[in-house]
Amino acid sequence: MRYLVTLTPLEPFLFGGDNTFGKIGDKDHGTYLVKSRQFPQQSAILGMLKKEIMTQSGTLTRKIRGEWVDKQKWHKANELVGSEKFSMSDTTIQNFGAIESIGALFLKQGEMSFIKKVNSDKYPYENGLLKNYNPKIDIYDNFVDIQSGKNLSSADIFIPIEQIGNKTGGADNSLFKKTSYKLKGDFQFAFYLECTYELKSSIVSLGADGSSFKLELVKSNETLSYKDKHDHLTLISDSYITLPIKEHCDFAITSEISFRTLINKKHATQHNKFKKSHTLYLYEKGSIFINPSELLIKNLNNLNCQKIGYNQHTYQKGQN
Repeated sequence: MRYLVTLTPLEPFLFGGDNTFGKIGDKDHGTYLVKSRQFPQQSAILGMLKKEIMTQSGTLTRKIRGEWVDKQKWHKANELVGSEKFSMSDTTIQNFGAIESIGALFLKQGEMSFIKKVNSDKYPYENGLLKNYNPKIDIYDNFVDIQSGKNLSSADIFIPIEQIGNKTGGADNSLFKKTSYKLKGDFQFAFYLECTYELKSSIVSLGADGSSFKLELVKSNETLSYKDKHDHLTLISDSYITLPIKEHCDFAITSEISFRTLINKKHATQHNKFKKSHTLYLYEKGSIFINPSELLIKNLNNLNCQKIGYNQHTYQKGQN
């Protein structure tokens, strides 16, 4: 079954990155200043879906002291969500049970669907330069409706919520400043999902603070389809590229974000001290590549990443 899934925030959200609260200068990049990213990672969406499928199917035991799958339910849980954690560098197609594919996240407002994209329409590329480019304008802070071409900025969509406080106990680094976000008006996060388990609408938690979201699903055969009118390769989602891009395109406007995962298990009866994986860097959604090489396009076609919504891109030239 194919669904259009929407996530409506019920409270401010904090989508974490590489920086977390902790001792300044420690190996885990502790800081007292944390600002939410605008979108959750695709891997976080995968984790949320796996947990919700297990919850709705009754395979997840949830009590005050934690969450776990009872031994007699392991086989059913593995059939529903698989037993693997997503790995960015895995060369084989991973099995996530009923979850067959997750589309790239985008923003929905009524009938409009907004993707993040460098504003190359306002500043077109000509002879090695961006025409009329003003360095005081953030060319990257742009969201475009895939149907009408309407452009919005972050300020039109996201409301920052700042919180300054002091952790209980008054220990070193106890002061902190946190910037979360809310969505303006009727904006929602959205993605397309191929799933053989018939999920029902629910309330789910997502993000570093476990913020609540209203999860709604509507059966749909649509896809997130966008073609850049200048024939630029456009990243619809954050993407893992292992080639040096300077050697594989004429020009690029990009941004990078870090990617790390937790590599140890959550315990119900032990203190949860999580370790993080090695840091990888992804090219952020909205980046564009002008006249990309065939090798660059091939490098993007990482089926394992694309299965959960990474490495989604559009490129018109040569596809017609």
